[in-house]
Amino acid sequence: MKTLFLAAALLAAPAAAQAAPPPKPKLILAISVDQFSSEVFNRYRSSYRAGLATLSRGIAYPVAYHSHASTETCPGHSVILTGRFPAGTGIVANSWIDRKTGKSVYCVSVPGQSNPKARGPQNIRVTTLGDWIKAAEPGARSFAVSGKDRAAIAMAGKTADAVYWWNDGEGFGTSAFAGPATPAVTEPAAAFDAPLLSGWKTARPTLWPALPKRCAALRKPHRFGQLDVSGNVPPEAEIEAMKGDDYLDGRAFQAALRASPLFDSLTVDFATQLIAREKLGHGPATDVLAVSLSATDYVGHRFGNGGAEMCAQQAALDATIGRLIKAVEAQKVPFVVVLTADHGSTDAAERQHEHDGKASRLDGRGFVKRLNAAVKTELGLGAGDDPLIGDADQLYVRAGDDAALAERIRLAALAWIKQQPEVVAAFTQADIQAATVPAGTPPEMLTLPQRMRLSFDPERSGDILTVFAERTSFGMPTKPGDSVAGHGTPWNHDRQVPILFWWPGAPAASRDQPAQVVDIAPTLAAVAGIRPPVPVDGRCLDLGGNCPAP
Repeated sequence: MKTLFLAAALLAAPAAAQAAPPPKPKLILAISVDQFSSEVFNRYRSSYRAGLATLSRGIAYPVAYHSHASTETCPGHSVILTGRFPAGTGIVANSWIDRKTGKSVYCVSVPGQSNPKARGPQNIRVTTLGDWIKAAEPGARSFAVSGKDRAAIAMAGKTADAVYWWNDGEGFGTSAFAGPATPAVTEPAAAFDAPLLSGWKTARPTLWPALPKRCAALRKPHRFGQLDVSGNVPPEAEIEAMKGDDYLDGRAFQAALRASPLFDSLTVDFATQLIAREKLGHGPATDVLAVSLSATDYVGHRFGNGGAEMCAQQAALDATIGRLIKAVEAQKVPFVVVLTADHGSTDAAERQHEHDGKASRLDGRGFVKRLNAAVKTELGLGAGDDPLIGDADQLYVRAGDDAALAERIRLAALAWIKQQPEVVAAFTQADIQAATVPAGTPPEMLTLPQRMRLSFDPERSGDILTVFAERTSFGMPTKPGDSVAGHGTPWNHDRQVPILFWWPGAPAASRDQPAQVVDIAPTLAAVAGIRPPVPVDGRCLDLGGNCPAP
């Protein structure tokens, strides 16, 4: 493995030597495109004409890696600006089970708070790039904006000046647990939201632009699970969601909004106003703005990533990112942009199966139900509470303080799980803790247990961790709005994402050697002229002499 790592480093050297050094930035813009897999990026790369085309002409890693196994939104975003694997950030999943209470814990919920709108970074165990720069440079500022609370909060860190996300029916807002919620923070958001929502009541918004001609060939009806999808853009279900006087507050409309190109456009509209209002880049130190664009994830879940819907979303995303870059350029200050993703994805199993003949669909809830029934029968547990809770891939044994019963449940569950044809492997906590990861192991060479070790926290991770076949789609869609495809597995289609670095004058360099998303934070820290004040799992990527001597 050391030989492979050294070979990769040697391959990187010529590209690095030719690169012009990035400027000492007054503004760092970190963009995450939720569910933006390398497969999707490379599929549409030649069609980009605006922002993604610009970023692609910089120093590009078309196939980089989230080295960990838990490829979900919260773990992935917790990695981007911390330089730590989820094993270090403590964010092992979007949600996990509290062993003391048996209740689900949302990754950005606030311990001890019953208010469902209380959101913050209290469950995240590390700090971010914005925290580091603020500690090192007086006057530095840090902001984050996203359609999702967990994305904004995980990238913002502990000391952000403002953190914003979209609240259905209310517009962009924040929480006092995520950052300041003073009038200086909340009033500009209200000033943005009020005319937007009022305008929608009289002129209902257009969720989807006209379908680009190049996407028309992808219009094809499919049956995903028990749901028939037309493949048309705009989707008929989205039109139906906009009917009725209460559509703005209705779940159907909000779900349709999130799974549309308009959602990213709104996020960038808000971010560009923030850039201008705060005069980002004009302070005495380096400012950080994190922007996570969520629509690609919602479109991918709702329609899969292989149809006309994703094609239209990519064209709109390209234009939207172009507007964001122009807003930064208008500040006329030195800046650096990085774009990556929190995780990849796969297409809906039925359509993916047409390409590989292997992809399949799994009813995860049905799997857990059958498992519990089998364990109850084998152990004679009767009709009481289920002995296992959680999701199909991360299960928690529920046996109270009875250690002997817990072990019996664990062994019976493992035996049943390993007999199922859709299962590739199943591991206990002990199995994962035994999987050491030598420093410098190339991400593409990590074994399944090693990938899972990088997502593992003994307090929060499940007692049984299951790996299902590649390209599995989870869930059984039955109605519009149900998820037809997704992510969350340790396989490469979920781990591989692009990393794009760009600044005005950046050299064009497409690098084949694998980088990791944990490399982004130490790389940007070096560009900003600081060293991470805490241990990180990533390494500085040479963008042209930016990395400090060891």
